[in-house]
Amino acid sequence: MRQTTGGFEPRFIVTRTDGKPCRPEARYLVLDYAGDPHARRAIEVYASSIANENPALADDLRAALANPAAWPAQHGNAL
Repeated sequence: MRQTTGGFEPRFIVTRTDGKPCRPEARYLVLDYAGDPHARRAIEVYASSIANENPALADDLRAALANPAAWPAQHGNAL
């Protein structure tokens, strides 16, 4: 798996599906929660952190972790 080699380097380009531009100051981190156990843990922590502010997002993230195949693949070769 790629998470075990290399450093923090640009590997992905993020675009918005609604056509709006990304904020110039925004920085994104792509995590493969279907294949990387460390990504899963990070998303679990994020879901717990956001739960009071956005419970729907926390619920969706937890559901995606429980069953990744039920959620859309968000990469070019799956679109």
